[in-house]
Amino acid sequence: MWVDVLVERICEERSAPYVVNDAWTPSGPAHVGSLRGVILHDAVARGLRERGYPVEFLYGFDDFDPLDGIPPSVPEEAYRPHMGKPLCDVPWHEGDARSFADHFAGEFESVFRAVGCEPQTYRTSHLYRSGAFDPALRTALDRAAEIVAIEREITGSRRAERHPVQVLCEACGRIGTTVVLGWDGQQVTYECRPYKVTWAQGCGHRGRRVPFRGGAKLAYRTEWAAKWALFGVKVEGAGKDHMTRGGSHDTASAVARRIFGVEVPFPIPYEFFLLGGKKMASSRGGVGARELLQVLRPELVRFLVVRAYYRTAIDFDPSGDAIPRLYDEYDRAAAAYFGQLPARTPGEVQDVRDLARTFHYAWLKPTPPQPFVRPRFSKVAFWVQMPHVRVEEQVEREKGGPLTDADREELGARVEDARRWLEKWAPSHYRIAVREAVPAECADLTAAQRELLARLADHLEGAALEPEVVQAAIHTLKAELGLSAKEAFGAVYVAFLGKDSGPQAGALLATLGREFVVRRLREASGRQPVGHGV
Repeated sequence: MWVDVLVERICEERSAPYVVNDAWTPSGPAHVGSLRGVILHDAVARGLRERGYPVEFLYGFDDFDPLDGIPPSVPEEAYRPHMGKPLCDVPWHEGDARSFADHFAGEFESVFRAVGCEPQTYRTSHLYRSGAFDPALRTALDRAAEIVAIEREITGSRRAERHPVQVLCEACGRIGTTVVLGWDGQQVTYECRPYKVTWAQGCGHRGRRVPFRGGAKLAYRTEWAAKWALFGVKVEGAGKDHMTRGGSHDTASAVARRIFGVEVPFPIPYEFFLLGGKKMASSRGGVGARELLQVLRPELVRFLVVRAYYRTAIDFDPSGDAIPRLYDEYDRAAAAYFGQLPARTPGEVQDVRDLARTFHYAWLKPTPPQPFVRPRFSKVAFWVQMPHVRVEEQVEREKGGPLTDADREELGARVEDARRWLEKWAPSHYRIAVREAVPAECADLTAAQRELLARLADHLEGAALEPEVVQAAIHTLKAELGLSAKEAFGAVYVAFLGKDSGPQAGALLATLGREFVVRRLREASGRQPVGHGV
């Protein structure tokens, strides 16, 4: 399993104790892509701890970064005047948070803690304003020419105006619009330029100030290296866009070695989390991490991340079949973890072992409960839509006995997930509504289809109303009447749902009760006057 392989390599290439670090800029609602990094680092930290090593897992909110975009979820007019200011200094427009950064950082922290990630958090604004970054700032200012030369060497950039420090303008409070003009060892000379960037307008102020204790911040690549030096970071991954040749990680690595004299953390370049093939960002629209947690329970969210090899993109579309498939894969991994998945060949044994470890890293609690039954998610989603169906009774029938407390806990989670999914994400073919009256679409049935419905009614009046019995009867009548499977099963679906497709016909009819099923089949065939609904 990829987490175990990474942990083994880390132990070979870096010495304990281990500091694992990750960070995110709270520039808007965290999307599901933001979870990949924090869950990945949490799993690695867990794997290192399980080997008996001391591990500190840190998670930073880069809230001293400037506001450079306005997410669609907030009123643009409230934030346009604050463009270019540090996120921590931008007031939140509602009363639930002190600042823009506080709101989104707090929102995301509640999500990643809900999915079992328990890092020690920090904010870069505190690092700057407490003086923790002052030594790095002084070093960057003293050796600015070397850092600019490193960046030009790594990136190939030849921009004339470049400095590894941004000053907080004393006149307008912006940090994204300033340029350092000079440094005398005590103060910086700077200018707040009106047209330095396209997304904010500087005020034109020129001045001198002490850059320490929150008076300035390091440019992103230098700041990254400074974090490694400050915390003694041993492990830190990042999205592949940062890890490309000549990218920000290469620059930060060179600055770390040559300027701060520290070892570069073990790198983990991971792929993007995509929605329908598109990368998501915090300052733009997308599926929110908090929203995903409202659809999937926490261990399913973790499983979504840890099941995929870290160098493989996760392309997730909750509006399709992704969630039912995810549940099926999760159930297979659970079976492997609890020793219920047979394996005969060496290859199968390894696959089962990897599945079991995936389930281990997905689960939140130290010892997951072992329910006897895990009904398929698609089946539960079907049951909860059926009138007069008690889901627990259906599962007891499949089990052949009463449910345990663990069974009920597992079933309850699936029922709630299914209801939420059906309400928000499920494709139309998963949404089932049995018509209360004979559907008007029955008028378009052929004579052969009507005959099938009539004969099926006769058969089911005396046969057991079980899914297998119903399925077998439809197949037999299909052959007798020379109908295709689409024509035969389509007639049944039209009779009950008003459309020519649906769930397994046998399972559908078995949940509706003999009296209603027989009556509806005869009504739809034209052999019995139309009566009342379900």
